[in-house]
Amino acid sequence: MPSDLLQLRLDQNRSQPQQLQSPYLTPVTPDHAPELAIAYLGAYPPGVAANTLAEANEEIRATFANDYGILQSSWSFATVAGTQVVGAILVVEQSIWEAELAGPFVIDLFVDRSYQGQGRGRALLLAASETCRRAGERSLSLRVGEGTSPRAYRLYHDLGFRRWPHE
Repeated sequence: MPSDLLQLRLDQNRSQPQQLQSPYLTPVTPDHAPELAIAYLGAYPPGVAANTLAEANEEIRATFANDYGILQSSWSFATVAGTQVVGAILVVEQSIWEAELAGPFVIDLFVDRSYQGQGRGRALLLAASETCRRAGERSLSLRVGEGTSPRAYRLYHDLGFRRWPHE
């Protein structure tokens, strides 16, 4: 089994429910696709994700076409600076790559490098995890790998994500 999968247990008691309100979060919609592609391209170092805006547009198009699983727009959010989308968390019903991994799966979490370090990734993850928890889901999973920054690893650990499968 892959060791690059992380999972957050949502069914464990929390001391306080997370707040979903943020001045820079909004539900993601297909109307955001052009801005999502620009943010996606600007989020990763060259050669890690899309290399061109055309490739980034194709990735976002494929996401909304459910090529990577059934996108749950109610669990997926964009982060905005003013009126510009600068990042997003995109959550599908279940991983299409790991059939035995039940529950929602983050297919992408990205924030344009110009806006990283401002708490936007944390806010996106908290909003998605709390929305999934409120929907009755027991876990939220994601994959780490090339392009995952040390800061992202710390964030996942701080929020309670642990390697899957659990020992």
